[in-house]
Amino acid sequence: MANITSQQLFDALQTGWCEYVGKFNGLSPAEQSAFLQREGYARFHDLLAHILAWWEEALEVITAMLEFRDLPSREYDIDAFNAEALAEYHDWTESNLLAHYENLREALLDLVAELPDGALENKRIAGWLHACVLEHLNDHQLP
Repeated sequence: MANITSQQLFDALQTGWCEYVGKFNGLSPAEQSAFLQREGYARFHDLLAHILAWWEEALEVITAMLEFRDLPSREYDIDAFNAEALAEYHDWTESNLLAHYENLREALLDLVAELPDGALENKRIAGWLHACVLEHLNDHQLP
């Protein structure tokens, strides 16, 4: 993983992720369907659930590190984690899911803005932010 900067994170959160839902909604139904099929999700709701679960996890882990709280190390079974995310958000209304998406996006912006000097030199903090903000945006890039 290359070094990341606060500016890269801000750009991804303020542009890429901020425009993500609108960009998806701007696709034709056929383009939406093809995109979701490529991504392996039945509904956009499920893709957002996947993204939200990882954002929540990143916020929890990074906040604990910044507050010098010990969190037990966790081995992630990616498939199980993603299945739990889809189950957790399955019955959420679209409006509640989208509001939560926006709240978490803003929480990540606040976290990045308030990172102490040198925080991005911490490989765990940088790794979580890189994976959940930058890589995830690239991995789920809309056409």
